[in-house]
Amino acid sequence: MEKVYVFKVALKHRRGLWRRIEIKGNQRLADFDWLIRDAFNHDTFDHLSEFFKERWPRGGFGEIDPDGGGSGAKKRIDQLSLSEGDKMGYVYDFGDEILHNVTLEKIVQPEKGVEYPRVIAENKPRYRYCERCQEQGKKTIAAWICIECSEEEGREVLLCEDCLEEEHEDHYADEILY
Repeated sequence: MEKVYVFKVALKHRRGLWRRIEIKGNQRLADFDWLIRDAFNHDTFDHLSEFFKERWPRGGFGEIDPDGGGSGAKKRIDQLSLSEGDKMGYVYDFGDEILHNVTLEKIVQPEKGVEYPRVIAENKPRYRYCERCQEQGKKTIAAWICIECSEEEGREVLLCEDCLEEEHEDHYADEILY
């Protein structure tokens, strides 16, 4: 019977931002890549990625295209020769080099009726609040960071969806990942 690999994937430079992922040994790195992209709100239609054993850019298993192609895409999880406790890395977007730490926590039997791969846990969010709403005495969770205003003001300008649309609709903004 096929084994299930349980990984903890965390952003390297924001370790408090993590996801626990289960994936079957016979599934491909392309499947793992797609789930990480989705779980961390990375663009699923752009940028190359790669899993690696050593330090980036050495020791890679081959690049993965966003469409599931690439030299590392077909490699299966059980072909990586990983044991519980082993660590590897994952890089999304070779230009920006968004690095992730990937730790194999355990190898278990699959549950019946469960579709793999899947996210089974994630960090507890530490919400930040929209500064425009706070000025009005409201406590609304910020969903966006206005990049243009942040660069101008030298600090993060955090906004909720409504304030972004009302006051910053023509600005470049990034969605905040919790």
